[in-house]
Amino acid sequence: MKWAAGILLMAAWITPSDAAAPADVAAYQALAQQDLRLATIGYRLALANVPFCDRKTLSPGWVLHDEAQYPDNGLAKTAFVFRSPVAISSVVAGGGAAQLGLQAGDGITAVDGIDVTGPNIVKNGRATARVAKIQTLLEAAFAKTGTAVVSMKTAAGPKQVKLQPSAICSSQFWVDTKTKLDAGADGVSVRVTQGLMTFAAADDAELAAVVAHEMAHNLLRHRDRLVATGGAKKQVLTTEIEADRLSVWLMQNAGYDPAAAVRFIERFGRKTSLGIFPDGSHLRWRNRQMLMQAEIVGMMQVDARNGLRSPPLLRLSN
Repeated sequence: MKWAAGILLMAAWITPSDAAAPADVAAYQALAQQDLRLATIGYRLALANVPFCDRKTLSPGWVLHDEAQYPDNGLAKTAFVFRSPVAISSVVAGGGAAQLGLQAGDGITAVDGIDVTGPNIVKNGRATARVAKIQTLLEAAFAKTGTAVVSMKTAAGPKQVKLQPSAICSSQFWVDTKTKLDAGADGVSVRVTQGLMTFAAADDAELAAVVAHEMAHNLLRHRDRLVATGGAKKQVLTTEIEADRLSVWLMQNAGYDPAAAVRFIERFGRKTSLGIFPDGSHLRWRNRQMLMQAEIVGMMQVDARNGLRSPPLLRLSN
C-alpha cells in the first residue's frame, strides 16, 4: 500500500510588506479555509470509495504548511500559529489527526525520532523541503507497520502521538490560486483553482462534483492511457465521458447528492459559454447532463451493500 501524504500546501501569493495589514492577514486565512474545504471534500470522497480502489494511501486527514513557504514570514505568523516550522494548518473532521485531538498550530518536530526542524532538512532553498521530508518519513513508517510516532508541540506542551490513519483512495488535493475556472488531475493529485472554488462556494456538493470528476480520471488511470495512445481527441473524449459517469457513483457513495453534478454542469456551461467544444474532445454541456442523468438512473437500480454501490467502471479497470 502506497502512502501519498494527504498533505496540501497553500501557495503563498501575497507580496511582502512592512506591516501585516488586516486585509493581507484575512487573505492568508481565507486561503487556509479553502484548503480545508477542498481537503474535507476530497477526504470524504476518497474514504467512502476505498473498497473499490486498487491504489490506496494512508492519510492523517490534515493540512500542513511550512512558515518558510510564505514570502512574508511576519505576516504568516500573524495569520497562523506555528509552534514549530512545520505546523498543522487545519484538520479534517473525523480524520485520524482530529481523532487524536490535534489542532491547527500544532507543530511537528520529529517522525519516529528523526528531527524535522533542523536547518539540514532544508536543501536547495526549497520552501517545501521540510514538508517533503515529513512525507518521506511517514511514507516509510506506514509502509513498515501502518503506524508512525510523531513528536508534536501543542498548546499544552510537547506530545507524542501514534498515527494509525485510515486508508483512502490514493489521492491528494490542492488549491491553485488562479482565478480561472479550472480543475485538473495528474494521476494522483486533484487541482482546483480558487476561482472555481469560489464559483461553487454556495454548494459543497457542486464542488464535490468537480473533485469527483478529476478523481475519477486518476482512479481510472486516464493519464497513463492517454500517454500510451498519444492523446487523440477521440481518446480524450472517451476519458471525459468515463470521468462523468464514474463521478456520480463516487458522490453517491460519499453521501453527496449526485444531482449536484448535473446542476453544476449547467451553471458552468452557461457561465463559460463552453457548451460547444469544436475540437471534439468534450461533450456539450447539455449532453453531459443527459449522460450523467442516465448514469444516476442506472446507479440507483444497483443494490447497495453496506450503503455503497460498486461502480462498474472501477470493476472493469481493476
